[in-house]
Amino acid sequence: MGKSIALHIRSASFFHGRKGTGPKVHQPVVDVVIRTISMVILGFFVILIIVPLLNYFSLAFNDPTYNENVIIFPIRWDFSSFAYLFSSNSEGFWKSFVNSLIITLVVTVISNLIEAMAAYPLSKLDCPFRKGILMYFVITMLFSAGIVPIYLLMRSFNLLDNIWSIILCSISNVFNLLFYKSFFESVPKEIEEAATVDGAGSLRLFFDIVVPMALPVFGSCCFFTIVDMWNGYGAALIFIKTSATDSMPLAYYLYVMMTQDTSKTQYDIFLQTHMDNIQAASFLISIIPILLIYPYVVKYIKSGATLGSVKE
Repeated sequence: MGKSIALHIRSASFFHGRKGTGPKVHQPVVDVVIRTISMVILGFFVILIIVPLLNYFSLAFNDPTYNENVIIFPIRWDFSSFAYLFSSNSEGFWKSFVNSLIITLVVTVISNLIEAMAAYPLSKLDCPFRKGILMYFVITMLFSAGIVPIYLLMRSFNLLDNIWSIILCSISNVFNLLFYKSFFESVPKEIEEAATVDGAGSLRLFFDIVVPMALPVFGSCCFFTIVDMWNGYGAALIFIKTSATDSMPLAYYLYVMMTQDTSKTQYDIFLQTHMDNIQAASFLISIIPILLIYPYVVKYIKSGATLGSVKE
């Protein structure tokens, strides 16, 4: 009797330990259909993004005599386009690359610092004229004076054909300011009160207590600013002429390169035959900084998502 009971217990534990022997949860048909449709749409957009990138990659490394047959793989490998970009013939490309680095770095640092410092007092209910100042920022975000007044202002400052015109017009970002403000409002008052009791002033409270807690927010806003400034050329179209190649950001330089008509200008034979390949190689080089930054920023944001959490 005892042996039969032990055998029964062993067999029951064996079957309960096996995978897939428990009751299966049947999902509703509607959920399965919606999930399938979502995956199909997602896959379509992934293909829509990846195929052009692979096409540019193939053109960059392809022999120009076989460009018409290129889709997503090079027909015949050729590195002459990259050799041309790294030669002395492409000084304009690398000057615009450096200009974009300067613009992106200066705007990212100054813009996010100013926005965070403006958002912190606006997150306090006892801030004087809080509602009026917030309304002012929101109005400037929704309505603009137009291009002509800004252009005349930059001309009066002698900043046309200068990268500082782009920097000054890109410093303010009200959306990031509101993002910082929303986070600062969630900071527990007990932490600030404890720091104030210990003798911390306003600046020390902000930089030593609040900023370390807001690092994930700073990472997100800085990354969005970097992408926006690196890929943007709207301000350059207004303030910089196509002849001022020394002051062009990289995105504007690539735009001019893509829209110029090589048949009506005095280009050498190599540039005429390799223009499509050189353009593709330029685009590949231009996206390298963003590709290098993105994995580290995403990892940092994920690891710091609970940095400002407080346990009471």
